[in-house]
Amino acid sequence: MRISGAGCCLYDYLYRDISFGTPGFRQFLSQTPGDGGLTPGQLVFAESLSRYKGMPVESCITTLTEGRKPDKDNLGGPAVVAMIHAAQVLPEDWNIQFYTCMGDDGESDRLVENLERFPLSICTARVSGYSVPSTVVLSDPLWHDGAGERTFINTLGSALAFSPVMLDNAFFDSHICLWGGTALVPPLHDNLGALTKKAQQRGCLNIVGTVYDFRNQVVNPAGPWPMGSLEDPAYPWIDVLIADKEEARRLSLKEDPRQSADVLLERGCGACIITQGKESVYVKTRSDRFYPISGKNLPVSEWVNEDLRRNAEKRGDTTGCGDNFMGGVLVSVARQLDTDPSRPVDLEEAAIEGISAGGFALYQTGGVYTERYPGEKKAKIDEIKSHYMDQIS
Repeated sequence: MRISGAGCCLYDYLYRDISFGTPGFRQFLSQTPGDGGLTPGQLVFAESLSRYKGMPVESCITTLTEGRKPDKDNLGGPAVVAMIHAAQVLPEDWNIQFYTCMGDDGESDRLVENLERFPLSICTARVSGYSVPSTVVLSDPLWHDGAGERTFINTLGSALAFSPVMLDNAFFDSHICLWGGTALVPPLHDNLGALTKKAQQRGCLNIVGTVYDFRNQVVNPAGPWPMGSLEDPAYPWIDVLIADKEEARRLSLKEDPRQSADVLLERGCGACIITQGKESVYVKTRSDRFYPISGKNLPVSEWVNEDLRRNAEKRGDTTGCGDNFMGGVLVSVARQLDTDPSRPVDLEEAAIEGISAGGFALYQTGGVYTERYPGEKKAKIDEIKSHYMDQIS
């Protein structure tokens, strides 16, 4: 199998145990959609937060964290997390390649060095005058009645220079193309219609995972976020669209995930998977590339929740759960296509793999897990999946 991925790749600077209820945090809360303030579970651009508070972003971070240093910095971003997960879990002789664009600062150099530690091919374009893309992740493990939540402060950096021309023919010479968090890579996102069309016409199956689209939220707080450009939307060329409940709501302008899925499928997506945090995962298909699913909710892993309740010292945070979920879906779809490309893909099976991978991410801080030995992550996810199959049976 050949799998190519592109999209959001950055450094996450992780701060644990930041209480969203304190006066120090609440002074940064958003008052109206798109105003540049913070909202738990959502993303804001660093320069927008700076304008909102009328102070340098460094001072904002110092106030929010009470002057702490990050508890951890980690590779992050929906695309790179999902692709690293696939490379760790799938056969080592498969061609899994990730495309990214980095700047010329020291942190960009360090990020590229970190990427090279993982078992996938890295195709990196370097541009001068840009910093490394990054996100400050503030995590409150007690938010949502102990389920935990995060808020994100993003600096686009060299993502602003990631041109579609940096995706060569080798990228599209693949069985699967994954597009992750392109809303944080504006040049790719604005051309996503043409890119996914090219991929599908070349025989690729397109998996698209969304991220909170703060750029378009600012432009039109009441309107639907575009998927690609307004003139050339990507929906007809998306085989599997993965979004969380809030992202699906803003794309569709529908409150209920079932209605959101209907709207996104009507726009042309082949299938839609909507995650709902600690609640269920909703799956619905339209295309004959998939076994028919007329709308089904799958629960999260009770075994993981109970294990973490009994063993609080094992708990990491929720950063990267959705990205690893997408990685799990990618892994299952790839396995099924490799086994028999003529058979429809079972997206319920893919969602179960995603739920297991997302559940494993709760045991770590940050989205990327560094294995102690090859196969370690797969074995742990298989254990979670085994318990999950018992649960739903």
